[in-house]
Amino acid sequence: KPGQNILPQGAEMKCGDTVLPAGTVLRPQEFGVLTTVGRTTVLVHPAPRVAILSTGDELVEPEEKPIGGQIRNSNGALLVALVSRAGGTPRYLGIARDDPASLRPMICDGLKAHVLLLSGGVSAGKLDLVPGVLHKAGVIAHFHKVEMKPGKPLLFGTYPRPGGAPTLVFGLPGNPVSVLVCFELFVRPALQRLRGHADPGPHFLLAVLSDDFAYRTDRPTYHPAHLEATAGGWRVRPVPWIGSADLRALTQANALMLLPPGDHRYRAGQVFEALSLE
Repeated sequence: KPGQNILPQGAEMKCGDTVLPAGTVLRPQEFGVLTTVGRTTVLVHPAPRVAILSTGDELVEPEEKPIGGQIRNSNGALLVALVSRAGGTPRYLGIARDDPASLRPMICDGLKAHVLLLSGGVSAGKLDLVPGVLHKAGVIAHFHKVEMKPGKPLLFGTYPRPGGAPTLVFGLPGNPVSVLVCFELFVRPALQRLRGHADPGPHFLLAVLSDDFAYRTDRPTYHPAHLEATAGGWRVRPVPWIGSADLRALTQANALMLLPPGDHRYRAGQVFEALSLE
């Protein structure tokens, strides 16, 4: 018939239409639309450059064999992978020792990036020197310690870079689960904002507990959990976990479920907030 299998001119878009508004995330389909209208270059937010620095006298690089009280540095690789997945460009600086002479030059190097992530040295121990060295380097601390578990020692500050936006500085705890939790709650949203996202998160969803569960904690806790989509909605169950050093438990988890402080016995069917890690 006349007009059958014919797409009228202007049906998809017309001259003068805004094809893609500012703030659009460029997926494969957006690249296709851009080339359809002849736009071979566009202005985009650059991937944030993120410097990563591990601290601690006890740390050795993964290829080394630990001796005495040494441990391999898992936080370096963990943060490189987390930054890459969040759309940043990671640069691993190495390990700084618990000595201002070691910390100071490596921190100053990291402050040249859009974001500096440090792991370790931010608690209240004798060798937790990071806050003091950051202060002397010109970093303005906005908060230090958060009522949460794991990740209480978290520090956040900014460094006023001459002629540019300030460097965001996150002093993360040394335990690896604390590093991951603080990254997902604080660092990932910051990177999303730097990448131009209007709603950077974190985005929690409601999920129903699959099994009875008892837990005692003195502050809000982000417990490793397994999240599953079912016909009736999201379901969540905690995975076995012995604390902030237990990174292996995270290999069985794809989410964090938020537990309130106190000594509680939870029943299957209760609803919890959960944060997907995927």
